[in-house]
Amino acid sequence: MKTRALVATFVAMACISGASAQVPDLNIPDAPVINAAAETTGPRGTVAITFVGNTAFPADALLAGISQQTRSIESYGLDEASAYDAGFFVEVFYRNHGYSQVEVTTEITGPWSLRANIREGPLTRLGAITITGNSARNFSELSGYLLGPTWERFPRVRRQEELPFVEADIETGVGLIRRLYAAEGFLDAVIDEPEITFNADFSSASVTLAISEGTQVRFGRIAFEGNTAFAEADLLAAITRETNEPFTRGRLAAAGRAVEDYFRTRGYFQAVVTTEDTLTEPVPAEVDVTFHIEQGALYRFDGVAVSGTLDVPPEFIEKRLQSLSGQVYDPRLIDRKFRELIGTGLFRSLQINPEPIAGDELRLNVEVEEAKMKEFGIGVGYGTFLGGIFTVSYTDRNLFRSGRPLTTSAEITQRGYGGEVVYSDPWLFDSDVAFRVRLYAETITLEGYSKNELGVRPSLERSLTEHWKVSAFALAKTVQTNDILIEPESLVGETQYSVVSFGLSETIDYRNDPVLPTRGFVSTVAVDFAPREASDISFVRGVAQLAVFVPVIGDTVLALGARGGVISPLNADALPIDERFFNGGANSVRSYPELKLGPKDTAGYPLGGEAFTVFNAELRFPIWRELKGAVFADAGNVVADAADFGLSDMQYAIGGGLRYNLPIGPIRFDYGFNPDKQTGEPEGAFHFSIGLAF
Repeated sequence: MKTRALVATFVAMACISGASAQVPDLNIPDAPVINAAAETTGPRGTVAITFVGNTAFPADALLAGISQQTRSIESYGLDEASAYDAGFFVEVFYRNHGYSQVEVTTEITGPWSLRANIREGPLTRLGAITITGNSARNFSELSGYLLGPTWERFPRVRRQEELPFVEADIETGVGLIRRLYAAEGFLDAVIDEPEITFNADFSSASVTLAISEGTQVRFGRIAFEGNTAFAEADLLAAITRETNEPFTRGRLAAAGRAVEDYFRTRGYFQAVVTTEDTLTEPVPAEVDVTFHIEQGALYRFDGVAVSGTLDVPPEFIEKRLQSLSGQVYDPRLIDRKFRELIGTGLFRSLQINPEPIAGDELRLNVEVEEAKMKEFGIGVGYGTFLGGIFTVSYTDRNLFRSGRPLTTSAEITQRGYGGEVVYSDPWLFDSDVAFRVRLYAETITLEGYSKNELGVRPSLERSLTEHWKVSAFALAKTVQTNDILIEPESLVGETQYSVVSFGLSETIDYRNDPVLPTRGFVSTVAVDFAPREASDISFVRGVAQLAVFVPVIGDTVLALGARGGVISPLNADALPIDERFFNGGANSVRSYPELKLGPKDTAGYPLGGEAFTVFNAELRFPIWRELKGAVFADAGNVVADAADFGLSDMQYAIGGGLRYNLPIGPIRFDYGFNPDKQTGEPEGAFHFSIGLAF
């Protein structure tokens, strides 16, 4: 008995979107097709496409799969060629979803009408995978390359036997294997076309791939000819990364560029390197290579030409580059100056192009496009401790056309309000010393008391190397504590006092990114001293911090941190509470609310201490796009007396959280559980904040 054909009709017009088709689950049972229609007017006419015989995919999914052909028909008209193309790409759509035996024919049924007759055939899944002739790479690795494109197409499929068979993906996978062998130096490897075998009902397709690996080629004798200003051992060291790997034309070219870079970073601006090899048939196990070097003249920097400036005086840029004058050409120096200038925020774009001039000199041609010099900002946020946050800021990056920034900001939170004015001069008196001064005021309610603070903090900073900088700073402030709830009040110390302190700090930073690091480390040490002659209180304080970031697998990163600090009063009086160290919170031991770890009064208000430690370990891993997850363990303490600094009375946290990465840092949500809860201690704490914990 004949079965009536199932018909789905979809009418499409010229402005139909080309978005990807929403494809249903591959295990859809046969079901009646629902007719669907939509109309849109194209530039020349409208086209009505009728799909006949489709049961696996609805008409809208098929139409989305041929959207480009539909638009072409709308623009140029319907004829036999465009009708054939439409049918061909319907077949491609089906084959890309595992229907290997699909057949589609098309009929023009009117000036703007097209019918696609579909015989879907069975859904074909992958059967056995057989790879022969391989010894350098095991089956698991090669099958991963062979099936990789299909896994990417169907990421939600969990088992290989459930993968649809997509012949185009298998061919792409074979291409990946060919490139793999070529990259491993098997220059005469032969990877045959895959042999596809279907079972009787075409529900399964087995793939057999035959490989003839051939000879793996490596670099042999290496020679340098021409004007070589440097020792052969130094040149060999410059190309070790490439020549220690199997030989390929790509690695040979990279080695040539490495030799060129070696000369150019040492002043030979126009050095040219060509390569010659002895690769012949049959393919040898080793290839001898000769680098022909034309080093040219030794160039030095001399002169700067600036164009494109409007508000920024050209002299500002010239002064930033004048330290290069007379130095031997080195592109790394130009890159450093570029990052220094672009980091000011004064320029939307900036290019520094060296140009040979008279003799062996290079002029630096600088072309810039300036950015907006003034910026006004409003921000709204939330933190677990501060509650709601509202900020207003204003920045002038080019104060008095000097290229120096001035920033003012005010902030209101549920715990108080404050503001600051910051002036920076990265090149004090046109030197390599950076000057920064911050004037601030703050009124805030803390745990057990509130305070009013007014202060100024000037600092001088200089980079000794690209990764190491030192600074000297001073701090002058007055503090008044109010609304004291701590009992007895004598535990608070002085409630109104002034401090003048002087300090030094150093930072060594080898992180690959200061905002979202994934490898490297950063360490900071700071000490400051408040003398009796200038302050109401006197002390010596030291704080140190180390954070290490280790890539694990893919985008997974292990972060390790350690911090500690000691403050020792230089007289018999107790330190005021606001000068003490506190612990607990989103950036320390996360099983405690903010400031709540350590000594407390009888009502549970934290008293702080003269010493503290914090240790953190955190595994950060990807979840989806910029959404990351983390599991962590924290430990730390606060001790009342600096003489007891150490690891006594440690408190702990274990937990996890989510992060969503933004350019300014991650939005972070954590929960820390207290695994060693004692009487009066919290079981854990939630934290919401911006930025990394350490």
